[in-house]
Amino acid sequence: MARIFRHHVSPVKLTLAVADFIAVFGSAFLAEYYRYWALDLSLDQTAVSFFAKLTIPIVLVTILLGLGAYQSDAIRDMKVFFVRLSTSLLISIFLLAAIAYLFPVLPLWRSILFITLVISGSLILLIHWLSFVVFKESVLGKRVVVLGAGADAVELIQQAENAPEAGLKIIEAIEFDGDQESRNTLPENERLIKAKINALSNKRSLLEHLSDVDCELIVIGNHFEAGQLPIKELIACKLAGIEVKDRLTFYEEARGYVDLDSVKADWIIFAEGFKGTNVLERSFKRLLDIVISLIFLFLSSPIFLLGILLVRISSRGPVFYKQERVGLNSTTFDVLKLRSMKVDAEQGNQPAFAQENDPRVTPVGHFLRRTRIDELPQLLNVLRGDMSFVGPRPERPYFVEQLEGSVPFYGERHCLKPGITGWAQIRYPYGASLEDSRRKLEYDLYYIKNYSLFLDLLIILQTVRVILFPHGVR
Repeated sequence: MARIFRHHVSPVKLTLAVADFIAVFGSAFLAEYYRYWALDLSLDQTAVSFFAKLTIPIVLVTILLGLGAYQSDAIRDMKVFFVRLSTSLLISIFLLAAIAYLFPVLPLWRSILFITLVISGSLILLIHWLSFVVFKESVLGKRVVVLGAGADAVELIQQAENAPEAGLKIIEAIEFDGDQESRNTLPENERLIKAKINALSNKRSLLEHLSDVDCELIVIGNHFEAGQLPIKELIACKLAGIEVKDRLTFYEEARGYVDLDSVKADWIIFAEGFKGTNVLERSFKRLLDIVISLIFLFLSSPIFLLGILLVRISSRGPVFYKQERVGLNSTTFDVLKLRSMKVDAEQGNQPAFAQENDPRVTPVGHFLRRTRIDELPQLLNVLRGDMSFVGPRPERPYFVEQLEGSVPFYGERHCLKPGITGWAQIRYPYGASLEDSRRKLEYDLYYIKNYSLFLDLLIILQTVRVILFPHGVR
């Protein structure tokens, strides 16, 4: 895995993004050359014209990134990718036309822009189709052997099979004493995983076996008891050039979350990361919060006013809804939202997680939640300093008290300001149960461990995808 400003980036995604950038940049040169040749004009390359052509891939690849063209579902499904590519090209046309109008010094002819986007769109589609064929046939990928074949190892194999963009090819899982029972309980429809499970011959060392299958990476798949793990043989493998990683590292690098079942307090203390933020980072993060919030408020003001009007005319009661939430260092504050539930939604009852098709939500409220318009007033919380634009979602004190008692390390998420959007929000659907809260905490811990302004910008970009292609909204 490549690491950029603490964040683990899939080499497959990075390669696709770089290839797309080069394809668009090359298309710009080709389109300009063709247009000048068609008009019988002499082409004189200058620094300004070079920068103008560089603007096109910067804009298009950024929009592709924001709309999720490099997400797992788009890499696995060409139909999903085609929709996101088409949307990105359409948005790019308007955005580049606006840049050409606002900065007339840039020689961004409309004809050149159009030809560039047509050529680059075709090339990008071809690049991703070829990558789809390659990953589908598992031609590329680091060859991985999983040590252990119990239930935990099986889950790890499934995660790797569902993430072709991670660039990993599981070739087998080595069975140890005690794994046979877990293997026999696998459902019949998981024959692919069963086929990967092999027992190591007593006549051969682990290194000899892994050398024969061209293994490049060993992942410890099970929670082994003391004395079960073949330490000496693993040392020999590592000294022979074979990487060795544990479950925590695998899930963090390949799947973008921290495996909560494997986390221990000493790991948080000694692991790289979990550095918090220094004064400079906090200052830049605050500046980013203010700038992004003001931009979003300006751009969304017509939609914001429409939401206020819809709430006002559709049901009795206040337009805005205040609710106590837990913020930085476990202090509480009132979060602002457009009211989407009935006025007496929780009257006489204990707080409850929102459910799918929740009867407490008004018809207009369903629309506001689906489009996330009800979240817009939280921009005022960001400007006020209660929240950040990016961070773990703030939860109600009632639920925090319950979750801290049942979910390990839940309180650690309050070391940063809560956010409107975050790593958990763009990677996992709406959390409406204890298990959902556990899963979202795994993503929050990844964000806290690997925090950087680069990761914040990446999350802000990908929030556009969540808005345009909503899922898991309740």
